Amino acid sequence: MSKDILYIEKAKLIESIVDIDDVDIIKKVRSFLKKSVSSSRRPAVMTVEELQKEVAAATEDVLKGNGIKHDDLIKEMRTWK
Repeated sequence: MSKDILYIEKAKLIESIVDIDDVDIIKKVRSFLKKSVSSSRRPAVMTVEELQKEVAAATEDVLKGNGIKHDDLIKEMRTWK
């Protein structure tokens, strides 16, 4: 979905919500949105051991020279349009 369509759909949703005069409906909408959005945006879950392995692997990559400097990444990102 393009950003324009997403923006339009959000605006339509906001307009619909503004027109609601029933507090119970508003609460139900909020509850539904909270359940729908929070479950899809939960952070990744891993054990301490898994995290330690990830950090060790990332550290090894850095020591081997793998990766990209922040400034170089910013320059590259500017070409992504």
